[in-house]
Amino acid sequence: MMRDWLMGRLAALSLATGIAFLAGCGSGGGGGISAEIAGPKATAMVQGTVAAAPKAAKAGVAFTAADDPIVVTLAGQPAITATVGADGTFTLRGLPEGRFTLEFRQGGDLIGTLEFAEVAANQQITIRVQVVDGEVVLLDEDRRGIGNAGIELEGLVEAILSFDPAGDGTFSLAGRTVIVRPGVTAIRKGAERKTFQDLAAGMRVHVKGARVEGSTDVLAHQVIIQNPGSPETAGGEQIEICHVPPGNPSKKKTITIDASAWPAHQAHGDTKGAC
Repeated sequence: MMRDWLMGRLAALSLATGIAFLAGCGSGGGGGISAEIAGPKATAMVQGTVAAAPKAAKAGVAFTAADDPIVVTLAGQPAITATVGADGTFTLRGLPEGRFTLEFRQGGDLIGTLEFAEVAANQQITIRVQVVDGEVVLLDEDRRGIGNAGIELEGLVEAILSFDPAGDGTFSLAGRTVIVRPGVTAIRKGAERKTFQDLAAGMRVHVKGARVEGSTDVLAHQVIIQNPGSPETAGGEQIEICHVPPGNPSKKKTITIDASAWPAHQAHGDTKGAC
């Protein structure tokens, strides 16, 4: 009899303890269990210039009326927005690393979008765009680190140190280890996109990146492969392309852009040379 009574008390006590534990988990109190999902760091910045269309520029006509400005917004986050000034410039801060899209609107109507990929934390992106036939066209793009985090190296690749097809690759340059990271580092030669496998010892490169905290390693944002004996800057080379507006192939047109803008155009189907 006494044994049955003790067993019943123990069962009741166990049930009460279990209920109290579950209540604590869901209450958010000190004894609860919580999980926090961290999103992309919002430390990137875009500084842009909206250039006048060629005909308007020759005639001295402003690219947009003062009472009908172009507004640039981060897609999905309308609070991050900037109005293009009378001089054609705008600045957006607090942009996420990785991938994001900017929307350009005028009079409430969407006139174009620009998508950015491989954006690193604390990266400053400078762009120049043009509104042509109601569409936003990227003319040139430059990326670099901000403040003390930014660093640039140039010289011959001393050695390929490591390569992981699913992760980072590393090489040595000017006595430092340069880290090439998928989704962060863009590699190109002129207007062509390249991959880590295209790098080799003895190759001349220009690296833009940020120093890894606590070490002398450099996380590369851009690796520009240069031609031997003819150092190449990050921009300046002009190329003629056949631009096909996304979703509107019947309005393709020949335009001239900076070589730095070619990868973005190539990604949506543009081709080199006149239409």
